Amino acid sequence: MKFRFLLWINSLVFFAYLIGHLFDIFYIVPNWKSGSIEDIARYNAFFQHADPRLFFSQVRPVSIALSFICLVLFWAKGSPIRTFLIISLMIDILIYVITYFYFTPINDYLFLNETSSMIPDIVKQDASKWIGANYMRIAMISIGFFTSLQAVHYSYASRYRMS
Repeated sequence: MKFRFLLWINSLVFFAYLIGHLFDIFYIVPNWKSGSIEDIARYNAFFQHADPRLFFSQVRPVSIALSFICLVLFWAKGSPIRTFLIISLMIDILIYVITYFYFTPINDYLFLNETSSMIPDIVKQDASKWIGANYMRIAMISIGFFTSLQAVHYSYASRYRMS
């Protein structure tokens, strides 16, 4: 198949997104997970010119586009490759929607607000909600990565015939 490389790239983009979120949750988030305004202020001071959101905001549209292109190109191959690509695309879109409607308002409050106008209880609550929901997002990204790898697996003719 001449477009199989796109399936590999799609998987690599999912992998980069997954690794980025794992790095974020293990190395970046501990700096503000206490939910104290002081920790948020220190985090905001450190990330004055760029922050992790820049990486994620660039990767997500690329992943959605690749998932869609792969689905279109491999639609005629039938099931199971089509099924895995549909799941991959649905997860991509779901992650984007959840990020936009759930995570972005929390990020805006925690990281774009002046710390002097923050309410300590809301900061602590938002930090806790963000971290809990991020574990769910990482699980979804993992499923997307797995399904994209399964699509690669079934793109090989010998494997497809055996299924």
